[in-house]
Amino acid sequence: MNPDPSGSGQPTLVILVLPSVAGVTVALQGELDMVTASWLRQELNQVFAEPGRKRLILDLSGLTFCDSSGLGAMIGAYNQVQQTGGQIALVGAQERLRNLLVRTGLDRILPHYRTLAEAESAFTPPPSTPDI
Repeated sequence: MNPDPSGSGQPTLVILVLPSVAGVTVALQGELDMVTASWLRQELNQVFAEPGRKRLILDLSGLTFCDSSGLGAMIGAYNQVQQTGGQIALVGAQERLRNLLVRTGLDRILPHYRTLAEAESAFTPPPSTPDI
C-alpha cells in the first residue's frame, strides 16, 4: 500500500504489479499527481530491476486524475523501457487523459490501446513464416 499524504486513511494511488502474457502490467487506481508520481517511479525502478523485464503495460483505466507530474512519470517509464530495448503501452485511459496525451504529443511515443488484450497482442511478434 502507498502512503497517505492527505491523512484521510485512504491512499490516493494504488499501484498493482501484475504478470502479463506480454511482460508486466502496472495497474494504477486513483490519482497520479505530484506526490504519487514518485511512488510510481519507485515501483517501476523495482519492476525494471528484475532481469528480463522489457515489456511494460501501464493500465490507466483506474486513474481518476493525472497531472503533468503523472505524465512525467509515464515519460520516465518510456525512457526506462527504451534503455532495455523494450516496449511500452498504455491501456484504458479515460477520455480526459487521452485528450491530454494527444495535446502534449505523448500519444506519438506512448501507444495506447483500449484493452489489455489489444496491448498484449501488439507486443506479440507476428508469426514467422517457414522458409520454402
